[in-house]
Amino acid sequence: MKTCELCKKGSRMVGNRILLRGHYNPTNWTRKYPNLQKATSPEGKKVLACTQCIKTFTKADRVAENKAKRTEAKRMADEKRQSAVEINRAKQKKAAEAKKARSASSGQAKVTGKETKSKKATK
Repeated sequence: MKTCELCKKGSRMVGNRILLRGHYNPTNWTRKYPNLQKATSPEGKKVLACTQCIKTFTKADRVAENKAKRTEAKRMADEKRQSAVEINRAKQKKAAEAKKARSASSGQAKVTGKETKSKKATK
């Protein structure tokens, strides 16, 4: 009667060994029963099941839920990383354009400066 209807786990005899000196070593034997609860099985049937079996009822649901959470977190991290890369590229592009503009404007000044020096030398 006190057995799990799913895994057939039943009672068992266990002893508590008291080690005394000499040849007389008494043991107290007791019967241990599984932790049985009334539960609804995945098929929708009311059963008397041990707690380990009850835990495995919802395992598939929990695994699927945790997997969904992990994939969502990974997707959000990828989006965040991608946006950070795009922002960094835009900053680098702006800096390169500014550097080109500075070098172009200073290059024109250098050319005009050289021309003025050479004109002065010829005069």
